[in-house]
Amino acid sequence: MYNLRAIFMIIGSMAFFTVEDMFVKYLSGFLPVAQVLLAVAIGGTLTFLTWALVRRDAIFVPRNWRPVILLRASTEAVASISFVTALSLVDISTVGAVFQSMPLVVTLGAALFLGERVGWRRWSAIAVGFVGVLMIIRPGLSAFDPQVLWVLVTVAAVATRDLMTRVMDAAVPSSVVSFQAFLAIVPAATLALWLSDSSPLPFTLPLLAMTGMAIASGVLGYTLIVAGMRLGDASAVTPFRYTRLVFTMIGGMLVFGERPDLMTYLGSTVIIASGLYTFLRERKLARQSVRG
Repeated sequence: MYNLRAIFMIIGSMAFFTVEDMFVKYLSGFLPVAQVLLAVAIGGTLTFLTWALVRRDAIFVPRNWRPVILLRASTEAVASISFVTALSLVDISTVGAVFQSMPLVVTLGAALFLGERVGWRRWSAIAVGFVGVLMIIRPGLSAFDPQVLWVLVTVAAVATRDLMTRVMDAAVPSSVVSFQAFLAIVPAATLALWLSDSSPLPFTLPLLAMTGMAIASGVLGYTLIVAGMRLGDASAVTPFRYTRLVFTMIGGMLVFGERPDLMTYLGSTVIIASGLYTFLRERKLARQSVRG
């Protein structure tokens, strides 16, 4: 019963994250990208600061602001800037498809930098997953859009963030970690806006309302994914994170009129299949280790 509730939470979080992405993409058509990100970052910072205060979590104690924690927050800033830039320039369905390769990059990074053992089966799955990415972005062909490389920057930054989370002190409250992540985005977005050729534009009431919806969707998505991962077994709920791609494809077609081609569908299928295989293989090895 707990796993079923957790699965619904994960699916709901993926839906809310997709709604946030769609609002951000739409807003970037009227406002500078960095301005959109700055507004969302300020909203997220205030939200999670309030959450931490309500929970009476220790925010400014020294152990919560050690270099590794601050470095993790900086990767969040890089990921956010590159992701929002990708959303503003590339079809949301393509962004969502390439982003699904992130778990494979995490497995690769864990093997290279954390010393985790990865057998030939998972190495093969990683290689196949990257073939799926190439099928979508198609470098060297006429369909190649260099702007899609922003998604790969996002994948690398998010994977780095997740790897750093594995070695970070688990005693740091989730509310504080989230507050730090959004706080790090504020100066990064401010700098990006200053360096860009675009000047800040005034928010009209509709744009302000959509910005609020983007912030609310992101906060709800985060809240649900944290609750779902804590309530259910990881082996049961993790595969349902791939539903984000389904929501992204549907949103791209219905809201933005996108029509992904066959290669994008095939590449997405390859990425998801290799990612699921890698996850299931890791779960099997974990069970064997416990039994041994």
